[in-house]
Amino acid sequence: GSGRAAPAGAITPLIRLLLAVPGASLPRGLRALPVMSGARPMTNSEMLEQQSWAVIGDVLHPTKPARAVVERLEAIGKTVVLVNPRATAASDPDGILYRDLRDAGVKTKVDVIDLIINPRDGLEQMKQAAELEIKAVWIQPGAGSDAIRALCKEKGISVYEGCVLIETPGGH
Repeated sequence: GSGRAAPAGAITPLIRLLLAVPGASLPRGLRALPVMSGARPMTNSEMLEQQSWAVIGDVLHPTKPARAVVERLEAIGKTVVLVNPRATAASDPDGILYRDLRDAGVKTKVDVIDLIINPRDGLEQMKQAAELEIKAVWIQPGAGSDAIRALCKEKGISVYEGCVLIETPGGH
């Protein structure tokens, strides 16, 4: 080469062209970044800035962690939708639970899901989240799985794994 730098606008088309050619590699010193569908992933802090949450788990049982998560989110001013796939008339006498995210999401805008349920049921709910185009999930300890993470990656859903009770005001 001539030793001169290429005009700033010329680099991006060159990289696109190289990436489109099977077997081509980037020039030394350049690296490809993974391409995310849609916007960049949301951080836990950005998730906590969102207003409307769906908590999926045993959300009415007074001694279950899911109930504590609901109470904490409400205490910091969030709108919380209650989802329990195992709800029965006996466990939900007032009829305030949704049996699945699909029903909740049709009636209420959901910004973030808090998943605090076994991974098998959680995977089904995350499939519904993808259909509803919900773009963020906070996975509580024990609720995650490789299948859930893979689905979220494929569908462009931001994932954060941690404990809402620890990472919100009033946490331990």
